[in-house]
Amino acid sequence: MPQRAPLIFLAVSLAALLPLVLQVAWPFLTGFLLASVLSIVMYPVNQSLIRRLKRPALATFLTTFATVSVVGIVFAFAGFTITKELTAAYNSLSQRSLEEGGWPTLVTHIADRGIAALATRLPVNQDAIREQLIDQMKNASGYLLNNIGTAVGGLTTIFLTSVMVTVFLYFLLKHGESWVGQLAALTPLDSHTIASIRQAVHDSVVANVYGVFAAAMGQGVFLGLGFWFAGIRAPALWGVLGGLASIIPVLGAPLVWVPVVIAYVLMGAYWKALLMALWGSLVVGSIDNVLRPVVVGAREKQHPVLIALSAIGGTYAFGPLGILLGPLVISVVAVLLTEIQALRSHAVAVEG
Repeated sequence: MPQRAPLIFLAVSLAALLPLVLQVAWPFLTGFLLASVLSIVMYPVNQSLIRRLKRPALATFLTTFATVSVVGIVFAFAGFTITKELTAAYNSLSQRSLEEGGWPTLVTHIADRGIAALATRLPVNQDAIREQLIDQMKNASGYLLNNIGTAVGGLTTIFLTSVMVTVFLYFLLKHGESWVGQLAALTPLDSHTIASIRQAVHDSVVANVYGVFAAAMGQGVFLGLGFWFAGIRAPALWGVLGGLASIIPVLGAPLVWVPVVIAYVLMGAYWKALLMALWGSLVVGSIDNVLRPVVVGAREKQHPVLIALSAIGGTYAFGPLGILLGPLVISVVAVLLTEIQALRSHAVAVEG
């Protein structure tokens, strides 16, 4: 009893302080989770480098630098290419708008042609549609202007998160193993149960990373095929960009093919716009829902439908990182249930 009283007091004090700790750590949570995923994936590489160099600090620094550099170069290349192509498309449309008499006249002519084509097939009120279209354009313009500051703030947040990921990644690679061991020592679980939980977390993270890249490759290939059939310049490049964009949950590949559809509409190529929209939404959009659960489920030995639902639910609950956290939570719960079943079976055997 004299030993249990201080332990109970400390445990209650810790539980009372945990909400405050969570509030303090919340701004860094995204960076820490991203760094944790990267550290699990890159841990074997870091250990191999440590064995070769015999200098843990230098090996960890090189692993961190190489990881952040590769990720940064890939996304910087994607951003530069998208900016370059969008600038070229904007200049082309600007030239056409000058020939038509300005942007308002160009948009009005395009809208009139589309409404006229629609009116020949359906009994619609052209004046009402034109008025509604103009109102929607005004609303869209106001929305874009009002959210410029938000976009700039988002870029700042991305930069700060990248810095945090770099710092966290270095220390997780260097001290993560000992931190996990110290945390495990605080629990009453035996070494076998702890090892099972750690293995489940590792397998879930690695499987989901593989699933993300598999879905990105699949969407990139099919998106490139769609651009090739549509006659888009450099379809392979746009396919690669679409694959990279597909890593972003919810938005994903539509960030690449939706502007193409809009450009076709502005140019009056309505059939191409319709076919591209159907291909992007039905074919490309379905690949992620089919390929990722299959790849993740095969490695985690979970049913693909359960993996898909956990990824969707995780995204809804936790935001973009939920696509990794959702399956991770399900995997840990499955391991805990398995261990509970094993302990109950052992207890029954002992009592018998």
